[in-house]
Amino acid sequence: MKKRIIAGVMVLVFMSLALMGCSNEVVLEEQEEKSVSVETTVSELRDISLNTTITGAFRASDTVDVVPKVMGKVTSLNVREGQRVSKNQVLFTIDSQNVASAVRNAESAIKSAEAAVESAQASFRRTQEQHENALVNLERTKQLYEAGAVPLNQLEQAELGASDVNIEIANSQVFQAQVSLENARAALLDAQTGLADYTVRAPISGVVTRLNITQGNVASGGPSLTISNLDSLIMDSNIPENLINYFKVGDQIQIRVRSASDVILTGTVQVILPPNQGSLTYPLEIKVNNAPSEVMAGMFGEISIATQVSSNTVTIPSSAVTIKDGQSVVFTTEGDRAKMQVVETGLDDGEHIEILSGIEVGETIISKGQNFLDDGTKIIIVSQGGN
Repeated sequence: MKKRIIAGVMVLVFMSLALMGCSNEVVLEEQEEKSVSVETTVSELRDISLNTTITGAFRASDTVDVVPKVMGKVTSLNVREGQRVSKNQVLFTIDSQNVASAVRNAESAIKSAEAAVESAQASFRRTQEQHENALVNLERTKQLYEAGAVPLNQLEQAELGASDVNIEIANSQVFQAQVSLENARAALLDAQTGLADYTVRAPISGVVTRLNITQGNVASGGPSLTISNLDSLIMDSNIPENLINYFKVGDQIQIRVRSASDVILTGTVQVILPPNQGSLTYPLEIKVNNAPSEVMAGMFGEISIATQVSSNTVTIPSSAVTIKDGQSVVFTTEGDRAKMQVVETGLDDGEHIEILSGIEVGETIISKGQNFLDDGTKIIIVSQGGN
């Protein structure tokens, strides 16, 4: 019986010792230090700037409302809204039957006037020939009269026949016929000019951005359509007083258009106007030539102005800076440990931040995983890169 008791006690003792050994192993495992995985980069020298964004809306540089000079029924319409047209291209025509009839009448009047001129000129030539013959006859009659061969009344008749009156009358008839011809030609020109008004042409090259007429209806006195030159755009913006000195007429400006796949345009400052009454902003016009087709009037553009710049300064990624106890800190590496450095920061462009003190150029800093660190935390570097 005693042996059984002793054996049982021994078993209990061995089991207790085994359990104590396991407990010690658990405590050791819990006390084993954990490492934080981090990524690192290197502080570098670079230029950094703080930018201010100014926005503006695009409009066509040249927009013309087409207003016909005459009213009437639209007999043909050759364009549609959104269509590109060339200067002098026929846009539409207006019923011109009456004025076309006036042109035909004027053409007929010219033919009659030309015939009258030819007749008057032929008459003048005949009168001139007769006058020359009368002068010869007068000279011969004078000689005969002086010789006593003809009476005085015959001499007087010869003098009357050689008078300039007939020449002057014939010349006057030519002049009157030529005046009539010139008047007929002027009437034709007026009629033709009037007829041209019934064919409406494009005053500029561009795109039909508005169409207010339809074929068969009457074109009234208002704009029938609008043409805009979209190859050349103007961006209108209003610049605050503290930024106006960053702009001068003739400056080349980079414009980002986010709604057109972030395209970057180059524009030229054309106009800077004084502020309107009661306003503290300066109206600005920037012209963009040969804008790509995806940039259209009505879209907005952005201009980025570097208002503060630090050159050749120590920078690190902005995300590497954390706040501990109200201070800006950066974690560097010291062997397999993280070292916390208090830093003074400067300009931050959202991607990189300027370090005024606390970090030197070329130091390895922790750029990811730093939010889980304290000074002296054990680390494992899983990735290294440049700033």
